[in-house]
This record gives sequence, C-alpha cells and structure tokens, in this order.
Amino acid sequence: MSADLSWYAIRTKPRQEERAVKNLVSWGVKTLAPLLEGSNRQRYSHLFPGYIFARFEALKMLHNIHFTRGVAYVVKFGTMLAPISDELIAEIYARMDKKCVIRYTNALNPGDNVVIQSGLLRNFVGVFERDVPAAERVQILLLCVAYSAHVEVPRLDVAKAVC
Repeated sequence: MSADLSWYAIRTKPRQEERAVKNLVSWGVKTLAPLLEGSNRQRYSHLFPGYIFARFEALKMLHNIHFTRGVAYVVKFGTMLAPISDELIAEIYARMDKKCVIRYTNALNPGDNVVIQSGLLRNFVGVFERDVPAAERVQILLLCVAYSAHVEVPRLDVAKAVC
C-alpha cells in the first residue's frame, strides 16, 4: 500500500453508490461517481454501476473506507490495491458536465443510418429504430445483401453513419 494520495475504484453494495459517496465525503474523501444520461424512464444511471472512485491515502484511510456504509470493498489485484491513474480520472472529468453527467454526444432519431463500432457486428450498417429503455441498448434494423434483421446492441457501440 502506498502512503500517497491516489484514486481507487470502490465496489459498492448493490444500488448504494449515493450512500457510499455521502459517507465517504463525510470522512473528507474526494469521490467521483459519474452519471450517464438515461432513457425516458430513468433520467440518469451510473456510468459504472456498482462502482465509484475515491481519492485517499491508503495507509491512513483504508480501514475507514472498508467499513464505510455502502462500500463493499476497494478493488485490488490479488493482495495489492489497484490505483487509478490521474489521467484516466481527468478524462472522465473532461466528459462530464457540472452535475457529473455524461451526455450522449450523438443523439439518434428513428430512421437515422447507423454503424456498429465494436463487437461481433462491427462495421455493419443499419437503421436506428428505438432505444431499449431498461438496458442502455438500442434496436436497429441491420441491412445486409438480400437480408435484414432486427438486433439490439449496446447504446455506446452505435454511431450515426457518415453518408
């Protein structure tokens, strides 16, 4: 463990991200729990469900962090704590607004041509049909030679196609 001030990923108890943040802040710990703009049903969801980030001195605060309400454990690799680089945290901050919300940069409307950017269907082109409310996924109609199919893929894997 390092005596230096570092960022760490913290696994929270189920659906207790806000509780963990509130309690860690009361210890004087800086936290980061980025939100993702949600669907119509749910205004916001956590970018990393079940995880938050906290900046603290491991030697001084680890015991307190471990026994904070809402916290399950601090992420480790084997027996070693896994610090998160300041650059990664800065990249997350750069994408957030003042309310810690990351918004989709490419709004999709029914009928938009889209391309799948990763996964098994990478580079396939289709037509955006709708958001799938509960799962941060979208439904698209794939357009292939002499074949079409409705598929659901992760929302972040889809971008508007440049025609």
